[in-house]
Amino acid sequence: MNDKKRRYKYRRTIMFLSRLVLMASIVLEFLYVWHEHYEQTVFFNKGNYVVTLIYAFLYFAFNHMYGGFKIGRYRRNEIIYSNSLSVLIANVIIYLQLSLMDSALLNIGPIIFLSVVQISTVIVLIMIINRIYFAVYPVRNVMLICKDNSDLEHLKNKITRMREKYKIVAAYTQDKVSDEFLNSIDDSGSIMIGNIDLYLRKKILEHCYDRDIRVYVIPSVQDILFNCAEQTQIFDTPVLLNRNYHLTQEQRIAKRLVDIVLSLIGIVISSPFMLFTAVAVYLYDRHSPIYKQLRVTADDREFYLYKFRSMVVDAEKEGKARLSTKGDPRITPIGKIIRATRLDELPQLFNILKGDMSIVGPRPERPEIIKQYVEKYPDFKYRTKMKAGLTGYAQVMGKYNTSPQDKLRFDLLYIEKYSLLLDFKLMFLTFKIMFMKDSTEGIDEGHTTADS
Repeated sequence: MNDKKRRYKYRRTIMFLSRLVLMASIVLEFLYVWHEHYEQTVFFNKGNYVVTLIYAFLYFAFNHMYGGFKIGRYRRNEIIYSNSLSVLIANVIIYLQLSLMDSALLNIGPIIFLSVVQISTVIVLIMIINRIYFAVYPVRNVMLICKDNSDLEHLKNKITRMREKYKIVAAYTQDKVSDEFLNSIDDSGSIMIGNIDLYLRKKILEHCYDRDIRVYVIPSVQDILFNCAEQTQIFDTPVLLNRNYHLTQEQRIAKRLVDIVLSLIGIVISSPFMLFTAVAVYLYDRHSPIYKQLRVTADDREFYLYKFRSMVVDAEKEGKARLSTKGDPRITPIGKIIRATRLDELPQLFNILKGDMSIVGPRPERPEIIKQYVEKYPDFKYRTKMKAGLTGYAQVMGKYNTSPQDKLRFDLLYIEKYSLLLDFKLMFLTFKIMFMKDSTEGIDEGHTTADS
């Protein structure tokens, strides 16, 4: 075992200790503020242990869900952001909980002070831990292989944006693979495989498995289906079962009930914001603030999706679908604000209440865009096996300008792995991405996306 592999052997232990230091620091700072300002107000004696455990659980649960412990896997700034958001949510929940128990709003000053101190601690600790991590585990060398130059360039662009984690040492299209190719994998340390011929992929996987070489595989639709399949057996033969009927009747009923309850709550809570947005859009150009657009939901059923208008009235005056681009001149000044804050999406709560959409599901696409994508990616049609959603796996895990292929992969993972618990997780994760700039960026010129 070489020195590099020996270091990676202890990676889990080192990361566990790092997480422990991070969590202990946050909880101890809470304990200090709790002891100094709130302890005698609400609880005595053993009640303090209960509060500490609740706070530790809240911070751990949200930080785990938001990926705040995934140092080395996510970018440093995203780790800091996830930890800071988790701290703020935990502080707000514990403050409201204690105020409710005391039947009065407690002094909020110490909680604000605590939040500032904790976020400062997060920034310092993450920078230190991140520096130590990449000193012990340097940038990983990776070889790329894809079907053609288009796929290869697309993948290279993504890897280049994560240069703190990966270094491309070689890149091939499958037609350039020579007899010496497999031996060159040994020197690279790891390989990332795109959409290549199955026989070649089989050879690479077997070679890497035999030599303990790390392999990253961009999954095909078939890979996703079998990855999510149920393991069973016929006598003494293992079998993968893919049922292909997705939601059970019980799941459909539960999902619909959640949609009705949450959409009603959302409409009531957001009604002042909707009124303010509608007035602002109308006053800007004296035209209707509501914009409706034909979209497609489950089983290819078409419906009108409602949004607050963020573009000029004649944004598609030639009658042809035009997708939003980065720096799109059609977007009004008011539109830029409501897009960045997601206020333009609020009228879709009525679509959810009507049953056209769900809270969580694949984003509804326009019929002409679906037709365009299906011609290039035939598997894109599978997204309509589930009712369209306000948010979804592709929106949370991807970006606004994520490619159609990658959106399809994310949405199929959601459809195949569906559970009500996953829906609630994606709702919380949506809150995280609402304030991340790259999740609202338009597409680059020449690149297509399905949401305009």
